[in-house]
Amino acid sequence: MAELRTALITGAARGIGRAAVDALLAAGLRVIALDRDFEGGALVASGPLELVRQDLSDLAAIAPRVAGLGRIDVLVNNAGVQNGLPIDRYTDEARTRLLRINLEAPVELIRAVSKQMIERRSGRIVNLTSVAAYMPHQDLWYGVSKAGIVSFTRSFAAFLGPHGVQVNAVAPGPIETDMLRRAAAPERREQLLKAVYSKRAGRPDEVAGVIRWLATDAPVLINGAVIDVTDGSFLR
Repeated sequence: MAELRTALITGAARGIGRAAVDALLAAGLRVIALDRDFEGGALVASGPLELVRQDLSDLAAIAPRVAGLGRIDVLVNNAGVQNGLPIDRYTDEARTRLLRINLEAPVELIRAVSKQMIERRSGRIVNLTSVAAYMPHQDLWYGVSKAGIVSFTRSFAAFLGPHGVQVNAVAPGPIETDMLRRAAAPERREQLLKAVYSKRAGRPDEVAGVIRWLATDAPVLINGAVIDVTDGSFLR
């Protein structure tokens, strides 16, 4: 019997990450769900599922952890934080932690996971960015981190593409998650939804459907792409 393909999903306890776990399990993959804390977001397995607790702000621990997980065919870099602090009230501590988790950790994960993908000449990597990468954002460093994800997605696609590895990104608009509820003031949320064609926030499972396609079915020519999932809230 053929070995199941394995996906590693970060930030997997809730929101888009949790929906991605469900989507890839339904697609027949084995899933390793990584998060700092699974409390309040218990995952009910509908397939082969392994839970891994890890704080991605510890960059030095990423490569050893990946080495111990075995074969990984798909990496979904979903974990991220948003501080919701205005520009004039940002602290060094808040900036450092956000950039470490949102920007540096996914780079380290790709560097670690891609070694085995290069050896097999196959693999798929999906990074979660945001339309915040393309527009002014109330959380300056969140927007900077998401723009950085767009940049390193293209850089890694150019580097890994000749080795048979696809690297793409998904850029959601407003999605009904804890992050949106915590970080967006009511007036900001109202402003965001005015531009959405359906006049509602998206659902995590709708984003997860795009992640699943990139992780399993997207043709090899889809490499270095950033797919907007915005329902009209941002057009480019």
